[in-house]
Amino acid sequence: MKGRGTFVAYWHRDGLEVYRLVDNKPVKYASGSLDKLEPFRVGLSKKILIVGRELLLHARKKYPPATEEKLLKAVALEIGDIFPISKPAFYCRTFQSFSTYTVVDIWAWDSEKYSRIKEVFPFNYAVPEDLAFDLADSHLEIFQYRGMTNLLAHAEGKFLASASYPVSGFHEEDVKRFLQSLGQFETEIKRINIYGILPFQIDKSIIDRQESTPSPMIINVGERDYPVCLDDVAGLDLKKFRVKRHYLLWKRKDLIFRVAVYCVLGYAFMLYLTLRNYDQGLNETQARLSSLNNEMSGMVGSSGGEDYSPLVQEVNEKLSASRSPLGAMDILARRLPQGSFINRMVLSENNVEISVSSKEPLAVLRTLGDAEEIKKVAFKGPPVRNRNTSLYEFNMTVELSR
Repeated sequence: MKGRGTFVAYWHRDGLEVYRLVDNKPVKYASGSLDKLEPFRVGLSKKILIVGRELLLHARKKYPPATEEKLLKAVALEIGDIFPISKPAFYCRTFQSFSTYTVVDIWAWDSEKYSRIKEVFPFNYAVPEDLAFDLADSHLEIFQYRGMTNLLAHAEGKFLASASYPVSGFHEEDVKRFLQSLGQFETEIKRINIYGILPFQIDKSIIDRQESTPSPMIINVGERDYPVCLDDVAGLDLKKFRVKRHYLLWKRKDLIFRVAVYCVLGYAFMLYLTLRNYDQGLNETQARLSSLNNEMSGMVGSSGGEDYSPLVQEVNEKLSASRSPLGAMDILARRLPQGSFINRMVLSENNVEISVSSKEPLAVLRTLGDAEEIKKVAFKGPPVRNRNTSLYEFNMTVELSR
């Protein structure tokens, strides 16, 4: 399929609905399930993916005051614990900021089908449906789509709240409860946009405001045969919704994995040779100490000089109790989560300092901490994300059980 301009794909449980914006108005271009759609060849056109509400999960969390970049890193570190999604993609933005904490809105969805979607529709931007509306005005949107009635509230550039109900089970009490759930922000709603026809009338009895507070203006907008959010897509600031490209990872994944395996094998062989030299040196040292011990014992028996045998015995015990580097590496390798790598390891008796690359630093911490052979594990500094590999790089200290 060929085309020009801006294209928008609305992603729902049953597949994609693709629209082309003509004079900022959506015109249906194609639709269907992901396994039946043909790839779109639209050149350098803007390609926007709207993640439908039925695929979204939303949470509002408090974090310590921080810059936007640091908040993004903090959310990324714990996104897997916030939402029950195996491969979460997410978008977050600040809702409120105070001197002691910041409130952050987080939207997440499962990105497991991203590879297939990109084959069909190679999108440049991914926008949660809740944020695909004009946020500059204070309004409540009420619309029906795919068998659901949706309510979305925005005020002065902020997303306030959203809710969805089956069309057959939607009543005026639902609107009343939704407005009450907005709390102090309820009075900021200046306009209510109703798309299509509702089974009841929205009036002052539902809105239930004090006489001193003006009631919002109620506007009946014509019904749409496409997702309502497409009316505002042309005016969105898409910069923060841009999908980062990882060319090396998805174009040369097999080569990277092969090189990684060769590096691990080479490192293991180097450790093996080091261990052989270490064992050989240890045997020679023990032999010399044994000879010295015999000589010292003879000297003690003949001349009555000072007895060094306890000191020699202590040295022998420490040498025999020293831990093998391969043994320590084997313990760590068996416990590392899939997709995690040890780049460097320093062993000192039962203490090990390691440099790790992993997608999930917290999973590495939990997995190593649960191992019976490991007494204590901790981060040594914060994880730092490598932009080229999308992996987090961090140092850890591990105390092995004796």
